[in-house]
Amino acid sequence: MGAVSAVEPLSIGRVLWANSLVLMLVSVIALFSILLPDSYFSLANAQMISSTNAVLALLALAAVIPLVSGQFDMSIGFTLALSQSICAGLIIHSGVPPLIAGAVVLLIGMVIGLVNGLLVARAGLNAFITTLATGIVVQGFAQLYTGGASVFGRMPPLFLAWGRDRLLGVPLPLIYVLVVSTAMWAILRYTDWGRRCYAIGGNAKAARLIGIPVERMTVQVFVASGALAALAGILSTSILGSANPNIGLNYLLPAFAAVFLGAAPTGPGRFNAWGTVVAVYALAAGIGGLQQLGAAFYVEQFFNGGALLLAVALARWMAVRAAATR
Repeated sequence: MGAVSAVEPLSIGRVLWANSLVLMLVSVIALFSILLPDSYFSLANAQMISSTNAVLALLALAAVIPLVSGQFDMSIGFTLALSQSICAGLIIHSGVPPLIAGAVVLLIGMVIGLVNGLLVARAGLNAFITTLATGIVVQGFAQLYTGGASVFGRMPPLFLAWGRDRLLGVPLPLIYVLVVSTAMWAILRYTDWGRRCYAIGGNAKAARLIGIPVERMTVQVFVASGALAALAGILSTSILGSANPNIGLNYLLPAFAAVFLGAAPTGPGRFNAWGTVVAVYALAAGIGGLQQLGAAFYVEQFFNGGALLLAVALARWMAVRAAATR
């Protein structure tokens, strides 16, 4: 009986910790629904939060694939800004059909990822510094293209509908996020390509010794990351109907905060799609509630940073506790 009693609390604790992000999301929603029953606990508020944070969720997913493979892609926020700017510019100023503009932007995002991948995999440069440098260059291109000013004007109603309409009451941007995260989860979990990504992230040298083409796959993950960042830029343009070439950093840091928070319950370095999406919306739900209570605009930075620090500290504590019980 003593052995059973010792195991049960630990098992319950592990189950609670494994589902802590979902519990956090539910708790935040419940708390602010009680405090703000008229404004927060409403379908309109839920639709607004799920729609406006879909761009951040897609960008966070763009960061997941390189991190799974043991790499950082710090250029994704700047790729989003360039993609948004070019997409808006092509549609508004050049009269390019939205589908063609979107295809061009996706190609540009993939080229940026290809450059990052070649510099990291072939030239052997540090991913964090290299992608930060390419990101700054990308921001320069965005400012060159737009003259440093916002891009706005008349857009086709159909293009705006892609980012603003709903399907059975569910905002289309949320549906896009669910589709992308489901596909990413399935690829990383059930395909050889996904398992190889995790193997490279765990130990690149060992992965190379067992025949995994580490350099080629590293290029591929950066291309995928660039494509997703560009997709986030297209969606942002569709939602806003305009573009801002200087928004890269505004999205970059919250995206990485969500990714690391999403990995905390499964252990340091266990980056995953579903945890990332839940983390994005848990943080968004909390920030939205605080702002409705009258908190200042900078509460977002405190909330994101504080939640990430807490997650890392708890993950470390859980790892130390698990090691002590072995």
